[in-house]
Amino acid sequence: MDYKKYIPEGQEIHAVIHQHWLTVFDNFILWLSFWAIIPSFLYYQSERLQEVIPFYAVEWFLFLVFCKIVYELFNWYYDVWIVTDHAVYDLEWSFLKTNTESIYYENIEGIEVDKHRIWDSIFNKWDIIIHKIWEEELAIYNAYSPYKSAEIIEQFINPEKEEEQDRLDMFMATLSWVVSDYLHRHGNEQEMQLPKKTTQIDDRYSIDVRD
Repeated sequence: MDYKKYIPEGQEIHAVIHQHWLTVFDNFILWLSFWAIIPSFLYYQSERLQEVIPFYAVEWFLFLVFCKIVYELFNWYYDVWIVTDHAVYDLEWSFLKTNTESIYYENIEGIEVDKHRIWDSIFNKWDIIIHKIWEEELAIYNAYSPYKSAEIIEQFINPEKEEEQDRLDMFMATLSWVVSDYLHRHGNEQEMQLPKKTTQIDDRYSIDVRD
């Protein structure tokens, strides 16, 4: 899908955050089981229902159930957060229209990852909550890979910290090189300038000894 048509021109998409696939799978199983398989089984096993309900009505009912399942799949795929270098865009898709809410990074106070059940850790699906200024919140529930998504957003919320860390790493690397070079050069000089002592063995020979 081309998500670029939902964001302003000139912005680069860095991530698209979906709900976990288990969310749509649960809805798929629910609708397929309780609204398609079970009613069809009861209809074909009951002569009384076949007499009361015409077959074409059952076909239309199953077709509507199929449309509902397809709608849930599209709803899962299109309801996303689009993370760009300027803002986070909350895309809410519907059959008739699509709404987009933008949250610029300067208006974000913090980001939180929240889990409710112990098995959320197993499937890597937690809630991501953006705390906006004036105590407003925006959430995407049961998000897939929440910590990785939150880290991507935090890089744009606090770019100064990333730059400061890079400068600190560069400074420490430079300092380490200077100290190593200093010890190497001055260590050789001290070795060359060690004082010499002469031990006389006899009048004809002498031996130079270093401390």
